Amino acid sequence: MKKNLTGIFAALIAITSVITIPIYKANAAVQTPITRSQVEKRSVSMMDLTWTYSSDKNSNISSKYSLNVTLPKQFQGVTTAQFTGIPYDWGGIDGIDTNSYNTPWTGFLDAVSKGAFTGNVSSQSGLGYIPGTAGMDCSGFVQAAFNIVDYKQSSTTLLNNYFTKIDLNSLQHMDILDKPGNHVVIFDKWGTLNGINGAFTYESTPDQTYGGIQGTKRYFISINTINSGYIPARYINIVDDTTTISSAPNFKIGGYAKVSNVTSCANLRSNSGTNYTILNTIPKGTILNLNNYSNGCYQVAYNGQTGWIGENTLGSIPSNQYVTVTGAYQLNIRINSYSTAQIIGILSQGQYAQKLDQTPDGSWYKISINGIQGWSSSKYLTYIQ
Repeated sequence: MKKNLTGIFAALIAITSVITIPIYKANAAVQTPITRSQVEKRSVSMMDLTWTYSSDKNSNISSKYSLNVTLPKQFQGVTTAQFTGIPYDWGGIDGIDTNSYNTPWTGFLDAVSKGAFTGNVSSQSGLGYIPGTAGMDCSGFVQAAFNIVDYKQSSTTLLNNYFTKIDLNSLQHMDILDKPGNHVVIFDKWGTLNGINGAFTYESTPDQTYGGIQGTKRYFISINTINSGYIPARYINIVDDTTTISSAPNFKIGGYAKVSNVTSCANLRSNSGTNYTILNTIPKGTILNLNNYSNGCYQVAYNGQTGWIGENTLGSIPSNQYVTVTGAYQLNIRINSYSTAQIIGILSQGQYAQKLDQTPDGSWYKISINGIQGWSSSKYLTYIQ
C-alpha cells in the first residue's frame, strides 16, 4: 500500500509541475492580416528547417518530468545527426520566431543551442506542455504559420477564435482542416497517394503512416479521415495574394533578384496573383531581371516567356557575384583562360552567370551557369549589381 501511495504522490507532483497555458479569450481584430503565400512561406520555413541533433545535449530532461516525455522516433538511438523539420512536441509552439510558454529561448534553433529536450510525442498522458522540451504540436504549427500572436491555441480554440467554417468544396490552398480536440492541418491541394484519394497537407504530427519524421512535414490525409469529423475553415484575417497589403516593392524595378524562398521552383503566372494560369516553373537559384511590380508580384522574362512571379519567392543578390554579357550577342565559355582553349558552353544575352574566380590580371573570369564551369573574357562581362 505504501508503494502505491508513493506512486500516486509522484504522479501528482508531476502533474502539478507541468505548465498549463492560461485560458484566454482571443481578440482576432488585433492580428495582422496575412496572405496565403506568406502563410505558405512560414509553413515551409518550419518544415524545411535544417539543424543538428546531439543526444548528449538534446535528450536530457529533469527527473521529475522523465516519465512524461517520449523522444520522437527519428532521434532514438542517434548520437548526432542533421535533421530537417521541427520535432513534434505536445503543447509546444517553438518555431522560427515563436516559442513555447515561459521558456528561456526565442525559437526552436535557440532552444536546441540551449540544450532543450527536442520533442515529446507522449500526448496521451493528459498533461500539457512539459517544461524543458522544444518543438511544436499540430495547433502550434498552424498558429505559427498564420502568425497568430496569442497564448498557445488548441485545435478547438483555433477554430473558435480565429477561423470561419466553410464548405469542403470551397477549400483553398492554405485553408485548414480541423477536428476539434484531435488534430488540425493546413490544406495544400487535393490529390491521390498510393491509390487513396484525399488532401496533401502541411502539418506537425507524430503519425508516420505516410512517412516522414514525427514533426513538421508535408503529409497526406485521406478523404475517409476528413469525413470522420474534420471541419474545413478559413483564417478570418487571410488576404488573397491578388490584394495588395503593401504597395512598396522590396526589390528595385529594373534590378535583379534570385529565386530563393522555395523548395525547388517558383511558378511563373500569366498575371499578378495565385489564381492565374501557371505558364512555367522557374528553378531555385535562377537570376531574374525585374521589369514591373503589381500586387506583390514582379513581371519577369524566363525562357522566352513573360509572366509574373511572387515577391515572397525571391531573395536578394550579393554584390559583385553575378555577371551578364554586354557588347556581344553571346560569349564563349572555355575550359581554361586562353582564347584558343576548348569551348564548353555559351553565355547569351539575358543570361546571368555566377562569377567564381578571375585571373591575376582580371582579363578572364571563371563563371558557372546551368552546371557548366569555365572561363570567359571579362571584356564582355559586367556585374548585374
